[in-house]
Amino acid sequence: MADIKEPLYCAEQIKIPADLPDILKNYTKHIIRTQPTDIMTSSAEYFTRLSKQRTQMGKKLTNHQLEAFYIKVSKLDRDQLTRKEIEEACSHATVTPSQVADIITAGGWTGEKIPWLKFWALLVASASGTFIGTIESVILLLSDNGVLPSAPLTEIMQFMAERDSTQDQSKIQALVNTIKDSGPSVNADMVMVQLRKEAK
Repeated sequence: MADIKEPLYCAEQIKIPADLPDILKNYTKHIIRTQPTDIMTSSAEYFTRLSKQRTQMGKKLTNHQLEAFYIKVSKLDRDQLTRKEIEEACSHATVTPSQVADIITAGGWTGEKIPWLKFWALLVASASGTFIGTIESVILLLSDNGVLPSAPLTEIMQFMAERDSTQDQSKIQALVNTIKDSGPSVNADMVMVQLRKEAK
């Protein structure tokens, strides 16, 4: 019997990185939606942009940090906060100054006032990585006994969908409208099911 020099592969030997399916799915959606004339160049630009976004987001934050920031700033009852107020709330939640700077840069906020809910959405995204992961984390963080407030959820969904070219904007908007029609609060499980259906 001849020696086999090539390695044998079986299902047990193949390790698929956890984030590979989402990366490939989002990349495929991007190519199908944009229909580039030069797929190679478009692909290089797509992955370069994705890499920069992940670098900008910095280190992964914990749910405890994300919840601490949200609780602190939501009590202020204002849509926009000064950069100093954001920095103080982040310090309270043990979010580092470099992480704060990265999120502000990613959000493109150059003025003194920052929309704190959108800032928080990007904080959550830095920990979650994908659109669905971000919204699912938001749902978990905002829900109380299976019920969550509609207003912040829909604002975050619209904001994050606008930033993600892989999402079908009309489907996300339809889901946002459904949530708004539910009133000031909505069932978390129902939103989770609809999100996974519409954001595929």
